[in-house]
Amino acid sequence: MSIRMITWVVTIMLNTTVLFAQSVKASQNIKGDRLLLSFDQPGQNHDWQVINDGVMGGLSVGKTQLKNQVFIFSGSISTKNNGGFTSVYRPIATMPQDFQWVKISVKGDGKPYQLRMRSQVMGYDLAYKINFTTKEATMQTLTFNLADFQASFRGRILSGAPTLKAETISHVGFLISAKQAADFSLSTYGIEFY
Repeated sequence: MSIRMITWVVTIMLNTTVLFAQSVKASQNIKGDRLLLSFDQPGQNHDWQVINDGVMGGLSVGKTQLKNQVFIFSGSISTKNNGGFTSVYRPIATMPQDFQWVKISVKGDGKPYQLRMRSQVMGYDLAYKINFTTKEATMQTLTFNLADFQASFRGRILSGAPTLKAETISHVGFLISAKQAADFSLSTYGIEFY
C-alpha cells in the first residue's frame, strides 16, 4: 500500500471518528451534576448498535427507531439454534467519577429486561447489568445505583469484579432474553446519570 493510500485511509477514519463523536456529544448533555441522553436530534437512531444472538447462531431480531423523541427497541426473540436474546448499545461520553445513579423513563410490554453498561476493566470489556420488569403500556421511572450492577462476561456473572464506576462506563444499553419465542417492544423516553 502506498503512502498516499495510507494517508487517505487514515484521513477518512479520523473524519468518520470526529463526526461520530460529534453526533454522540450532540445527543447527550451534561447539565451541572447530570448527564442527560436525549432523543430529539435527527439521526440519533444511528448512535445505537443492535447485537442479536446471531453472533452465536441464533435467529432473534432486534431493531431500533426514533419516533416523536422516543427511542424504541423492538423485535422478536427466537429460541431456535440456541438463541434467545437481543441487545442494543450506544456509546456515551466519559462521566464525572462522582456520578452514582442512573434513572430511566420507559414504557414496556410486561416483559423483563436488563439495563446494561459496558466498562473497561483491566483491559477487558465487561458488561454490567441490572434486571427490571416492565408493566404493559405503563410509563415507569426507575432509578438504580451503579454499585448494584452485576459484572458479567459473555453471559456469566463475575464474582469479585470491581464495582461499576461512572467514569469507566463507555456504553449504555438494554438486553432482552427469553426461554420462548416472543415479540417485544421497549420505549425509552429518557436516560439520566447523576
